Amino acid sequence: MPTGAFAVLLPLDADYKILGYYFKDGKKTFELSNDLFLRLHLDHSKSDYNVLKLKDHKVFSYIYNFEGKLVRKASGIIVGLLLNETEKPEKFRSTLKEASEAMEVLGLNLLKMEQNEFESILKDIYLEHLEPLIDSLKPDVLKESIITTTKLMLSGGKDERKIAQELLKRVEAGEHEKVSEFFKTAESSLKELDYDKAAKFYKKASNLAEELYCADIADSLNEKAKFCESIPELQKRRDKLVQEARTYLRNEDFNSAYLSYKEASDLSKKLVDFEKEEEYRLKSKALEDFYKVDEKYKKK
Repeated sequence: MPTGAFAVLLPLDADYKILGYYFKDGKKTFELSNDLFLRLHLDHSKSDYNVLKLKDHKVFSYIYNFEGKLVRKASGIIVGLLLNETEKPEKFRSTLKEASEAMEVLGLNLLKMEQNEFESILKDIYLEHLEPLIDSLKPDVLKESIITTTKLMLSGGKDERKIAQELLKRVEAGEHEKVSEFFKTAESSLKELDYDKAAKFYKKASNLAEELYCADIADSLNEKAKFCESIPELQKRRDKLVQEARTYLRNEDFNSAYLSYKEASDLSKKLVDFEKEEEYRLKSKALEDFYKVDEKYKKK
């Protein structure tokens, strides 16, 4: 479970602007310093998602590039989650993106908001988007959400009332429980590294959630399905790069080995596999340094 969140605006006329923080227990346990922002911004120049390992927790962040009118004033926003050391960042991948999109909806108001005003909105966004998806998919929570939607529809036109009545019948039949079941099957398959099965059941859960008018949940599940579908090919490319790096290393081609490990590290970020990202990044850096020293030695 995350312990908090923060958002940083990237205006065109300044380095950055801290929009605000939200801490679940009300205690401020994190502050974005200039040095920390520079690390984040540099990492995000290479990847949309990033993990920073700090002393007491991890920061999992996503950079979202604005479109439309906002682009004239700011390039984008960095949204970060504070996680404990044992938390797996990958399960928050789609929700971070959703939270960023929710902030963009504020439009130009985002540029002039006071911090306390934004932090009130950030709390709502956190509770709606950044809590683990599994909490939103508990049958009782899902049922309540659908019933709330039907209440709004029942006060609408003839077509909306008809849809609301059909939704209530489907809830009574327990169809919302199937969304939870499909999700659990997908999560189990993902842990077993069966990506095809995971993608299939995330997609089934997404389609059913959409039919039940749970749009945000459907989008999150669909994002997870797409990610699972991309994993095998990305892993294959990464494994090939690592094998190439080892071959280059045996042939004492340190520059090519450094470049292959660097690309493998970048792919690991896309896979949200930050242990491998760190391993290949460190190997890449060591080989780059060794190559530079070797080249200087050869010139003497």
